[in-house]
Amino acid sequence: MKEISVTYLSSSVEKTVELGQQLGSLLTKGDVIALIGDLGGGKTWFTKGLAIGLGIERDLIVSPTFTLVNEYQGRLMLFHIDLYRLKNKTEILGLDLEEYLTGEGVVVIEWANRWPRDLPKERIRVDLKIVDENIRELKFFGDHFRSKEIIRTLKEKTGAFLQKIK
Repeated sequence: MKEISVTYLSSSVEKTVELGQQLGSLLTKGDVIALIGDLGGGKTWFTKGLAIGLGIERDLIVSPTFTLVNEYQGRLMLFHIDLYRLKNKTEILGLDLEEYLTGEGVVVIEWANRWPRDLPKERIRVDLKIVDENIRELKFFGDHFRSKEIIRTLKEKTGAFLQKIK
């Protein structure tokens, strides 16, 4: 299936959170969001917004860098995984993190490029790139029916919003 993508420029943390919130409002049980980007690229801020879209308080969301996984209850469960500290694939495989991909909630994986096996085909990949001190580029990719549907709806929903985020 052909991949689709959409790119947004965010000029602030608040805009990154708003974009995450827009995506979070579209998600259902079993959706997986794979975040890839440099340190300081906005992955955790984006996840805070996504959590808001799931009905979770923004202030509850913290980076799971040291706990590896944080779980939050909103209209759906949110499983927030951070692979930053893990050194190799063997270390990741030893943690049985794949159990989170069983469809019991929404899964967000920071540093998803470190995941040792294939992620579900339905996933949405979000690449976060530092453009400068204030601006982040967020590019959404999907090549499965579900991920394409979400990205198309996000594009429709953010039509007017898109002007604000630039």
